[in-house]
Amino acid sequence: MMEYPYVCKLQVNSVFDSEIEITLYSEVTIFVGPNGSGKTQTLKKMRDHFKEKLGSSKVRYLSSNRLGEMEQYRSRIDQYFRSPDDYKVGDRKTKEARHEIETISGDFFAMDDKKDVYIKVAERLSVLFGRQIYLRWDAGSMKVFFEKTDNQKEYSVAVEASGLVNIISILAAIFDDYVQILLVDEPEVSLHPQLQSYLLREIKNAAKLYDKTIILSTHSAELLSFSSINDFSNLVFFEEKKVPVQINPNVPEFQGKKIKDFLLRMGQIYKNGFFAKKVLLIEGASDLIICHSLINKLELNIDVAGSQIIPVDGKGQFPVITKLFRMVNKEVAILTDLDGFIDDNSIVDLFTNLPKAIELANSCGSGNILEVINSIKTKITALVKKHKDDMEDIYKIHPYWINKKEDEDELKIAKRSLIGQLFSISDIEKWPDYQEWKSIKCRIETVLSILEKVGCFVLKKGAIESYYKFSPNTTYNEKPSAAAEEISHIDEHSISFVNDSYSDIIVALQYIATTKRVDESFAVKKELLSELALALGILQQDTTEKDIRAAIKQAKGNAVSLFEYHIINLDKKLGLKVDLKSKIIEVKGFPLTIFVGQNVNDKINEVIKGKSVE
Repeated sequence: MMEYPYVCKLQVNSVFDSEIEITLYSEVTIFVGPNGSGKTQTLKKMRDHFKEKLGSSKVRYLSSNRLGEMEQYRSRIDQYFRSPDDYKVGDRKTKEARHEIETISGDFFAMDDKKDVYIKVAERLSVLFGRQIYLRWDAGSMKVFFEKTDNQKEYSVAVEASGLVNIISILAAIFDDYVQILLVDEPEVSLHPQLQSYLLREIKNAAKLYDKTIILSTHSAELLSFSSINDFSNLVFFEEKKVPVQINPNVPEFQGKKIKDFLLRMGQIYKNGFFAKKVLLIEGASDLIICHSLINKLELNIDVAGSQIIPVDGKGQFPVITKLFRMVNKEVAILTDLDGFIDDNSIVDLFTNLPKAIELANSCGSGNILEVINSIKTKITALVKKHKDDMEDIYKIHPYWINKKEDEDELKIAKRSLIGQLFSISDIEKWPDYQEWKSIKCRIETVLSILEKVGCFVLKKGAIESYYKFSPNTTYNEKPSAAAEEISHIDEHSISFVNDSYSDIIVALQYIATTKRVDESFAVKKELLSELALALGILQQDTTEKDIRAAIKQAKGNAVSLFEYHIINLDKKLGLKVDLKSKIIEVKGFPLTIFVGQNVNDKINEVIKGKSVE
């Protein structure tokens, strides 16, 4: 495990006249800068530095041309035709040198050599990308084949999309626990923006979970992510004919709120939406900070789903931006503050005439959702006018009223505030006309549930700040700073707490995310089933653990078992205690104890479970 900060002094003679210094402040460091500025040469020198320090097998370098050998095979570079099915990753002698290979071949060999790495990668391919992957040895050489979930016809890796092959390579490298230092030149090769975002999240998670040091060189803004001011210090800025520059996290400038707010706002906003399938429009920087934190906490795969979150400059921009993205056939969702629903219909109008919205309204006995919304708003206005004086102690403590401007219409602000309180206060039984307010709340929930099905989401308590549990939630000043403070506490709490606290935000994020979850337990169960019945079948009083290992090896060939078997004898009942050897497979149920005569299938299905989500 590396201790940070780690200072690496390098002599890159081909680029810099004097020795340079790179400081690794955390698990992930990223080189940024134009072509020809020395990023790749510096990355290679760091490779050499760490190989000398730790040994070759602990350091993996992936070249930016890592797909080159396969691309050359499938390209017509001469007059000869090559069948994709004949493409070979390499032979057994090549596999022995996999740690030295800087192309994708080394990572396919890692998957073949380490069953847990294979499972980690294969499960993600299956769930997130609809692919099954098969590694096969044919006449002493390894071949790789795929099969799409909706088509059982196998095809060679040589015809698979380059971006997907690139993802497989990097995933295998980050999950390989032999590798302590991973250096990747241009991880974004052949990947569209949302997949780059997904890959960055996997890289960061693996670095923390498995104590890896990962160094990237990139031209992609998608691989730059700021959740705190310290993330900026993980960037190394290269410029042609200049020494690389880093910012120490302790410099005085980083202590001020303005620079923190600026960095948290940074991003490639509008143009990334044109690469997406769905876009979620939100109201500002605070919303974006909270959304990204919840995505990470709940492992919502919005990037794999091809979705992009875009903050706009005020809700008045929602209509024009929605129309723009719809013109280029993008599905648009909106997460708006409560006033975007209460004040007028300019936002809901963007959704009420969609075919699905009309169909849903008809199924509820209404010709148009807008008719229902206007009826509800008329009732709200009448109730607020009736109780504006005797409910002051309720609505005047809501942020809408606290932050109102002197020239704003008090009735309008009172309406916003009372509806915000209606969804914030659990006990409204003491309100005047309690049954009327209860009916209004029910009707609002019904109509909003219809709007949510077509992509319109409302923060029923008010603005994003009304959901804060740890930062001040009655003021709208210093918004990004308060959001940054809020997310610093989210990771400390349970999934159930987060779901309860931020439910109105989460439902919008779930709408643009894929609903599938990675579950490695199924692959582990299959692997265990292939061994455990055999092990129990040969178990007798004179059987040794060595006998069990030999039988499994004989049945499975040279593949190393994921499991460790210990013979137990309890009250003259013979059995096995099974441990999972892998440190990276995320399942529950080990060690597993089973006795001769028990049903293996039932036992495994009962005990082995996937990573729990509260």
